[in-house]
Amino acid sequence: MNKMSQVILYLARGVLGGLLAGLCVGAWASGGDGVAVPQMSLAMLLHEGLAILASSVFVAAFMLALLLWLQARRLHNVREAGVSWLERLPPVLTLERILFAVLWVGFALLTVLVLSGMFFGELVWGRPLVLSHKVLLTLIAWLVFGVLLGGRKFAGWRGLTAVRATIFGFVLLFLAYAGTHFVMDVVLKR
Repeated sequence: MNKMSQVILYLARGVLGGLLAGLCVGAWASGGDGVAVPQMSLAMLLHEGLAILASSVFVAAFMLALLLWLQARRLHNVREAGVSWLERLPPVLTLERILFAVLWVGFALLTVLVLSGMFFGELVWGRPLVLSHKVLLTLIAWLVFGVLLGGRKFAGWRGLTAVRATIFGFVLLFLAYAGTHFVMDVVLKR
């Protein structure tokens, strides 16, 4: 098995592992002791499952971006040329190709997630789009990834531009989720 196949296999295992872990945590949280949990509709379950899957894919993209950055840095820094575990990684161009393949999958999932969120929002709040910080950060991240993928296709963007945009988009998605809980728990004390 060549290195690219191994990397793809590890990514697939990571995505599936993240999905499984998310589903286990969700199942555990919904059966809490004496905690009233509202009944989840099928649309809500599908939306949350899709969110877990998309998050797993973007975690893989984030990790690939970090590996790509480390590989590029190693190539430009003579002192880090002998780091053995970095030498075992695929070449920079292979990592970059894998990163963009993962980003395309993540972008497709995020697009479906945004659309399902609009549908789900209409079922819950009676309005298709509630502009909260979660929605706003997710839409900005969606734009960042869309611009990056468009820039790659039409302008040939690659290298550190791809790494920075991937990390920035991932941070936005992380803040959309973690920021929601921070605002609800700390700022609004709900």
